[in-house]
Amino acid sequence: IVIGSLLDRPESSAARLPNLLPPAPTTTRAAAATTPATPAAPPATSGSPLGNAGFEAGVSGWRPLGAAGLERVGDAREGAWAAVLTRGSARVPGLAFADILRVRTHHVYRGTVWVRASQPGTTVQVNLFEALGGKRFAVDTVGAVVGGQWQRLEVEHEGHRVGASLAVEILAPDLSGGSRLTVDDLAIKARSGTSITGQ
Repeated sequence: IVIGSLLDRPESSAARLPNLLPPAPTTTRAAAATTPATPAAPPATSGSPLGNAGFEAGVSGWRPLGAAGLERVGDAREGAWAAVLTRGSARVPGLAFADILRVRTHHVYRGTVWVRASQPGTTVQVNLFEALGGKRFAVDTVGAVVGGQWQRLEVEHEGHRVGASLAVEILAPDLSGGSRLTVDDLAIKARSGTSITGQ
C-alpha cells in the first residue's frame, strides 16, 4: 500500500517529525513503489554511493532519530547483517544518513530500501531530501504499510541545488513499544540528463 505525499498535509504526523535537520520550506512530491521480496533477489546496494548501506560495518554513519533504539542484528536480507529500529522513548522513531553525496541539478536520484516489521500493519516512511546551510528542502517521500515479509520501497528525487547534500530518513511513526523494524540494503543511484517533473 503506497501512502501519498505525507508532507503535503500539515495535519499529518510527517509535518511534525523530529527530522535530521530543522524544517524549512520544501517542495514535496511522492514517487514510490513497493514490491514483495523474494529471497533470490540480487543485492540492492550495487553501484550505490552510500557507504555501509547493508550495515556490514555496523551502524556507522547512521543516526537514530529522537530517542529511538538502533542496533545491528544478524537477520539480514543480503549479507550477514541488518539494522533494527525500536521505538525507545522517541515520539517518532527513525534512522537517518546525512551527506550521502553532493547534489547535481538535472540528476535524478533513486533511493531503494528493504524493510520488514515484527508487527503487521506498521507504517514506514522514507524521505529523500537535500540539505544546505543547515536547512532542508526539496523533500520527496514514500510510505507503505509493511509486515513480516521483506518489502522494497523506492523514492525518486530530482536535484535542485548544486552542492547541496543528499540525505535519507527512514521513519516508523506508529511502531509500538514492543515491535521492531528491520532495515537492510539501502541503495542510492543517479541518472543524468533526465527530469522526473515531466513524467
